[in-house]
Amino acid sequence: MRNYDITKTKLIIWDLDETFWHGTLEEGGVIFNPDTVNFIEELTTKGIMNSICSKNNFERVKDEFVMSGFKHIWDLFVFPSINFSPKGERVRGIISDMNLREENVILIDDNVSNLNEAKFYCPKIMTAMPRNIKKMSEELYLVNDYDFEHTRLKQYKILEEKAAARSNSSNEEFLRASGIKICIKTDCLNNIERIKKLILRTNQLNFTKFRDENLEETIKNNNAAYIIAEDRFGNYGICGFYAANKDTNKLVHFLFSCRIMNMGIEQFVYSYLGKPDIDIQGEVASGLEGNVDWVEIVKDLEIKQKEKPAENNINILFKGPCDLYSTLSYINSDCNIDTEFPYWNKELVYILAHTHTAFIEQTHKFSQSKLNQIAQRFPFPNKDEFKTKFFDPKYNLIFLSLLTTTHSGLYINKNDGAYVLFGYADCDITDENNWEKILAPLPEAAKAPNLLMLKEFKTDYVFAGNPPVETVLGNLKYIGENLSDNTKLVLILGSEIPTDKVQDGYANMAERHKIFNSAVREFAHKNEIGIIELTDFIKSDEDYTTCINHFSRRVYSELAQKIVNISNEILQKKYLSFKG
Repeated sequence: MRNYDITKTKLIIWDLDETFWHGTLEEGGVIFNPDTVNFIEELTTKGIMNSICSKNNFERVKDEFVMSGFKHIWDLFVFPSINFSPKGERVRGIISDMNLREENVILIDDNVSNLNEAKFYCPKIMTAMPRNIKKMSEELYLVNDYDFEHTRLKQYKILEEKAAARSNSSNEEFLRASGIKICIKTDCLNNIERIKKLILRTNQLNFTKFRDENLEETIKNNNAAYIIAEDRFGNYGICGFYAANKDTNKLVHFLFSCRIMNMGIEQFVYSYLGKPDIDIQGEVASGLEGNVDWVEIVKDLEIKQKEKPAENNINILFKGPCDLYSTLSYINSDCNIDTEFPYWNKELVYILAHTHTAFIEQTHKFSQSKLNQIAQRFPFPNKDEFKTKFFDPKYNLIFLSLLTTTHSGLYINKNDGAYVLFGYADCDITDENNWEKILAPLPEAAKAPNLLMLKEFKTDYVFAGNPPVETVLGNLKYIGENLSDNTKLVLILGSEIPTDKVQDGYANMAERHKIFNSAVREFAHKNEIGIIELTDFIKSDEDYTTCINHFSRRVYSELAQKIVNISNEILQKKYLSFKG
């Protein structure tokens, strides 16, 4: 289930190893992910802060950024917490130091136990796994806020300087509630390959640092055993190993995976063995002293980590006006949901046309070079209007709102049938009678060149109509013929109930919706396409906010319920649920 919302986020707290970068710093080299590095910069530009909560050495981490040429990225992090103490209280400390609410924070970590520990201390925190980073970056366009001067970052840097260091209090409360269990098994030769990997890869909790090229002989000639651990959050598999001299009881091997760091298991096992002699080699992330009484020894546990249920391969796409995002806030999902809504791109151009049926069609029909040519002819459309995953065969279900399609001004190239979108359907820019109105808001110096552009545009393009019924039916026909056979399409039709709340371009929309909807209903019925009628949710004029296409929370809530019911019926399983 999805546990984050980028539109509500003020801070992302990053784990490093196998999350921000590939690899583990203490166990060999790491590789920076260019996409993640770019994401950090984009987040900062959007005013979303980034912090770090990692079990690593602070100076080593900083040096890694600097030596790898990413000092400028390191400088974008605030309140980094990099040490080997438990993460839960550190995460809470970062949020407290920054004076934020936990519900506005996302913690990204590859270790589920760390996420659950953070949830224990910050119940309202949002969490995500590394696999969610790509989706997060794709949805960043939904945050229509910019901080090009990095003003917020500078403010938090000042706050960071003033913040007093917090002392790490006991983590026992969380550990006692975790139900930690271990079993100690002696059939080491049956699992020698796993133990070899543990010895080679473990550094932070490897107390002896003995790499042992003759492990089989060591196991046979010493008292050897491996440790399996489990708590209420999951099974950690074989996570520890020791070998003690049969005569002296001195430890030859004593090591544990960093997966169980700060759970107290290494201290418990050492005490259980009677605190035998050990020559600790090099630095370790934990001591062996302490009275750990929250770990329980059991007779048997699964050797392998419990496999997570396979993620289902159900994918749903929502495409249409950005206010449709309000509907998703009422929906829980047990599948992958993608969204394609209007957004401000990096050039501060509002990207809207991609939600129109005509643009969906030509994105699939034309080559990229042809699309680039269309984007270069006039100031519109922007090249980003042609970005879509609409025809990806992975989608089982697509919800497409036709609100943009009804009220936007659509134009067709007279020579090749290419489409562009400009303004509203109630103002044809190829009609010379409208030019004075179109040019009126412009400065005097801009009117002449724009008049020339309008004349040139009229030569090449023809208005598709208000509403462009036949054109849109053709678009829908093309879309239906080129979607995967596994993809079910559901269309959302505008309201036919009039309102006095009117904005530019939205006059007489109820009548336009009636004409448009009638034709689309007939087409959808013939082609087994689903329909959702926004008209059904309008009870009074209070259900509109600024115009006929913007609605009250109750309408979005009821629309969400309808989407949930339709989805589960089509997919024949409950993948979506209503939050209300």
